[in-house]
Amino acid sequence: MVTINLNFNNFSGLPTLLEVFGSFDNNYEYTAEGIFRRKVPPFCPRCSSPMVHNGYNIYTKKGLGDIKIGRYKCSNCDSTHEENRSFWEGLKSVLFDSLDDFFKLLRSHNVSHEGISAIMDFIYPRSKSTILREFSKNMEQEQVSHDENVLVVCYDEQHPKKGRCQKYRLTLFDPKTQRPLADELFDDKSSETIKNFLKKHLNTSEPVFIVTDFDKRYPEILSEVFGNKLVHQYCLMHLNKLVVHDFPRKTTIEQELLKYRILNIFYDREKEIEFLEELLSEELNLISDKKKYMEWIKTAKKQFERFRYELKLEKRRKKENLSHHSLEKAKNNFDELMKHIKTFDESIQKRLRMINSHWLNLTLFHYLPGAPATNNPVESYFSKSLKTDSKKQFRTDIGIENQIKLAEMKRAGKLTKPDKSLLELFRIFMPFRA
Repeated sequence: MVTINLNFNNFSGLPTLLEVFGSFDNNYEYTAEGIFRRKVPPFCPRCSSPMVHNGYNIYTKKGLGDIKIGRYKCSNCDSTHEENRSFWEGLKSVLFDSLDDFFKLLRSHNVSHEGISAIMDFIYPRSKSTILREFSKNMEQEQVSHDENVLVVCYDEQHPKKGRCQKYRLTLFDPKTQRPLADELFDDKSSETIKNFLKKHLNTSEPVFIVTDFDKRYPEILSEVFGNKLVHQYCLMHLNKLVVHDFPRKTTIEQELLKYRILNIFYDREKEIEFLEELLSEELNLISDKKKYMEWIKTAKKQFERFRYELKLEKRRKKENLSHHSLEKAKNNFDELMKHIKTFDESIQKRLRMINSHWLNLTLFHYLPGAPATNNPVESYFSKSLKTDSKKQFRTDIGIENQIKLAEMKRAGKLTKPDKSLLELFRIFMPFRA
């Protein structure tokens, strides 16, 4: 074991010094003056003559401390040699690698580089530019592995902005592992861009179950890429959004009831329908008196909203999602609406005919156990990796890509707790402070 000579200044640092120099053998010493060197100088690498001790060189890291590294001189050829100081570089690397992980964690929580710099003023001052440079350098080196040959995938797009320039984020997501398979940024989302993206990240010779929204280009693009290997499911969440958009913002109870009957085709909305049917009977009695009706409708809407909220809380307590109807039940609900299609507004008729024409693409998830009916997994990933309120704040492509990569690293478990806290790492440098 290395010999450590103590004095009154470094006596309390013995445990730390033993940890730092523990890998060196008995040929080395750490003197009372703080010089790290060999007890017996080595032979000259040039003429092989014995060397002698020749003072030291000081290496300082501002704010941390300094180390004295021993020098040797050959009495024969006058050449000089310095002891290896790799342990000092290693100590600094461990600390600054931990700081880099700290920066990544803060960035993953949307703390700005300026904010991180302000936090570091309380720990170990680092300028905004230094943090930005180190963070960018480390993110370039990070590699996040993606699963390959996945049968079931969700595909979606997000539209972040680089300053005033519109960018397009294309994402393939594995709903089973809850991890992205591919996540890239493009200047456009043309058909060719989407085709090349899919061909790059998916095996087009294997069958694939892919969930998308209702973009009219997707059927043609996907058919061209996958041919008869394609199973194309339309997202029911996006369908529900389209249905809600077909109705006015201020609906009557009758309109609200029709809306929920359409939403009830695929999802269980029976309780909401039952509640609205009771309100509808009251509405029919009051509709002739406009003043009373206007007062009543406000109260009725509040009652319904409260009822919906209680249902939502109940599901949340039980950790349940909105359940799907069976394929047979969904078909019966749809057929019942189609019987009265001519009595509905034109926009509702159009929506029902659209559902009818895409019925197979809306129900394919029933034929593959465990397959998703929606793009909810990828939408959730978007909301966590590049939130709606921050996706327009980035000034460079690298800034957007780094934020996306951080989200992938978090899901992959790469943003874990450190082996040692920053306090423990800084304590290692205490014996080397002046």
